[in-house]
Amino acid sequence: MPVIIAVMQPYLFPYLGYFQLARSVDHFVFLDDVAYIKKGFINRNRILLGGQPFTFSIAVERASQNRRIDEHRFTGAFDTFLQQLHHAYHRAPFFHEVFALVEAICRAPERNVAGKNVASVRVVFDYLELPFSSQFASSLPRTAARGEQRILDLCRHFGADTYHNAAGGQMLYGERHFAEQGVRLRFLRNRFAAYEQGVRAFVPGLSIIDVLMFNERERVCEMLRDFDLLETA
Repeated sequence: MPVIIAVMQPYLFPYLGYFQLARSVDHFVFLDDVAYIKKGFINRNRILLGGQPFTFSIAVERASQNRRIDEHRFTGAFDTFLQQLHHAYHRAPFFHEVFALVEAICRAPERNVAGKNVASVRVVFDYLELPFSSQFASSLPRTAARGEQRILDLCRHFGADTYHNAAGGQMLYGERHFAEQGVRLRFLRNRFAAYEQGVRAFVPGLSIIDVLMFNERERVCEMLRDFDLLETA
């Protein structure tokens, strides 16, 4: 049977597009054994606070780009974030169930950054009652390959004949190299349908938390299918 995979670093409650990518494949690989990126989305994202986009950031112990993501730990200081979340969304229609979901992840004893971030993705699929097959890259045999070849090695490991990547990565990968190794390369272009956020102008691209706070499960599931797949030339 054909197998489609995607590979991404583990982010904390990432934006809708991340979930669209994950939903578009048969198996999703969390690339947790690469260098930690400061000021990226590993420990940060955006919500609406006071009607404006606000970037929340969760403290990480001794964050360093010289160590892998899975070698980092959160400090455990989630109280400020949870207070911000409560203030921002306490009037949202699905606040109680979604806040409980987020708080459970934050309060869980797991402090490894990769572990908690992956849990934040998996719990959303559980909440939506959608299947989600995934694995940590660090649990697989490691090679010296990097970049494009690392992706192709992962495709080979899972027997994947198709690889999906976010459209923003079109400059990173070459269709010819993938074709030579029997892998079809496709890029996912997101669509973000507007929904009621209680603000004058819709703000797309926020953490999945915002989507869940304002939309029924069925509607969120529809949003996860709202994308285009672009074939390489």
